[in-house]
Amino acid sequence: MVEMMAIWFRRLKAIGKDSGQSFVELALILPVVLLLLIGLVEVGFVFYAYLTVLDQTREAARFASIRDYRAGVELGISDPTVTCNDQRLDYYYDIACFFIDPDLNPYITFEPGDYDDVAISVFTVNDNHVSDRWPDDSDGVWSLFNDNWKKDCEGNIVQDEPFMTNDEIEDLFVSNAPDDRGLVLVEGYYCYDLFLNLPLVSQIVPSPFRIHAYTIMPASEAIPTPTPIP
Repeated sequence: MVEMMAIWFRRLKAIGKDSGQSFVELALILPVVLLLLIGLVEVGFVFYAYLTVLDQTREAARFASIRDYRAGVELGISDPTVTCNDQRLDYYYDIACFFIDPDLNPYITFEPGDYDDVAISVFTVNDNHVSDRWPDDSDGVWSLFNDNWKKDCEGNIVQDEPFMTNDEIEDLFVSNAPDDRGLVLVEGYYCYDLFLNLPLVSQIVPSPFRIHAYTIMPASEAIPTPTPIP
């Protein structure tokens, strides 16, 4: 009987030792596992935001591809009488509505004070070279929110020329494409705030940070036309 009790005691002691070791291992590995899970959740939300912006640029570029870039005047977001349901035509503003109209984009909100922006450019390609870029100003970029595309998410100027210059557009041309064509470029600039924003993560990844997506599509109305012979 005494011998049997001694055996049970040794077994209980061994079990207690194994349990203590397991708790120590769990305490060591649990922070790493939690950090990985948090990272996966945060990355998932970042991809969601990026894909949303990218999808909006595609929808807006499809809309723009068959419309006349000369239609209307630039009304601008600052005009209090203008809404995305307005019947007046404005090529650039109508394209931007794909980003700022809650009915068209119910997923994320573009705000001027957050340094978000929508940038639009139209190109006429003549003999495989960009001959014209609209709007016809110093940048050749229509901006929804007062040139926020030039700034980072803190409001600092970080670029003074378009993301896609004329030379970069020409570098995308393929040899078997028509020599004369029209193109429209729609860009979305969105400042993303980290969803969880935990101190350890925010020390590695700044919050907010810039998400940029763009789409280039043919623009039929920007195709150059032959100069009429008098």
